[in-house]
Amino acid sequence: MKYGECCPVRRCLSLVVVVLSALGSLAAASAGQDAGAPNPTRMRVCESTDQSCLNPNPNYLAQWSFDGTTGVVTSPASESGTQLTIDSMSQDKIVIRRVDPSGRKATYSGTIHGNWVTGKVEWTASAETDAWVAGNWSAVFQNLPAAAQNSADASSSSAQGLPLRLLECEGGGPCNGAWTFDGVNGTATWFTQSPIRAKLTIVRSDPDEITICRTNLTDGNSAVYQGTRRGDTYSGAVIWSSPNNPGGASGHWTASIPQTSCDAASNLSPADAMHIGQTALMFDLGRAAFGCYLVAAQAGDAMAQTAVGLIYYQGRTSEVPQDYKQAFFWLRKAADAGVYAAQRTVSDMYMLGQGTPQDRELSKFYGDKAAEQKRDREHQIERAQDRADRAADRAANAMTGFVMGAVFGALLF
Repeated sequence: MKYGECCPVRRCLSLVVVVLSALGSLAAASAGQDAGAPNPTRMRVCESTDQSCLNPNPNYLAQWSFDGTTGVVTSPASESGTQLTIDSMSQDKIVIRRVDPSGRKATYSGTIHGNWVTGKVEWTASAETDAWVAGNWSAVFQNLPAAAQNSADASSSSAQGLPLRLLECEGGGPCNGAWTFDGVNGTATWFTQSPIRAKLTIVRSDPDEITICRTNLTDGNSAVYQGTRRGDTYSGAVIWSSPNNPGGASGHWTASIPQTSCDAASNLSPADAMHIGQTALMFDLGRAAFGCYLVAAQAGDAMAQTAVGLIYYQGRTSEVPQDYKQAFFWLRKAADAGVYAAQRTVSDMYMLGQGTPQDRELSKFYGDKAAEQKRDREHQIERAQDRADRAADRAANAMTGFVMGAVFGALLF
């Protein structure tokens, strides 16, 4: 794993120090603690003109304490009021600038190895000159979560500590994020009107805590998620960034291990089977989704009948090959129940003679029904726009449409 690939340095700013400091404040606030007193990030520091600070167990004489990108120095040899600023930081590189009250300056450039930093430092000889003196420095983060040491270790850790799939919700919105992991790397899709896709990188994965970096694949936006685990659920704080506004917004997120299969003997209600099938479809588990939709379809759920019919119609998986007769059987039921997508498809099947004898009159009948259904739905949406009691229903219906549209094709929904 190349740590710098998580997100560009300037875009994520100081990924670990800035974000974790801010996330600590948010997490404290969500837990009912004093959000005005976040736990700062602290470093014990050694610097010298020789190699002594690069040896094992160096003499750490100073302590640096950061709140976000700014920090202060506590050291018997340092002037009171010395200011530190993190200029840039990725997951393996850091640059810190220092200004003493006297005007003397220094620049520390280092490489991060887990919780340890080593590198070069350049000091100005005095406040009155621009001449620089070079040396070495090292530091230990005292309260910074350890990053993955290498790809092999991180893959093993994440494979043991993190589920392969998580169903994610954030910012008070619907649970519409499908996260899938392979080792420390993952992908995510948020099912909205235009699905959002991103790559994920696990920065930290312990049995009870997790830190994940996200980079969108289209707009360059990014986010960092920090959370704790309780049973099968993660929850915590998220900081969102855009290219021109790093750390511009924050909020809360949760994620849980999704149920993606249905047992026909478990007496699931059609709504529950449909919901589980939708979740399976979000993770591209076509066969599992089909099994859930079939349970709901057999119980008379029209949307599930539509899904079963479309899966047969398109032949999306090797386990469920294309079968126009089965497709027509289920889609005709859904069409007669008033589902627009089913009516459109049945109209096409009658026109082309797919799974049923060709019949232009019935094709026109179902085509007209679909057009009428579309007009009625548009009117219903307009009438419900200002009714708060329909907000949850609209969100649920939209979510189903987004998921099925993304999988089966936007033209059908």
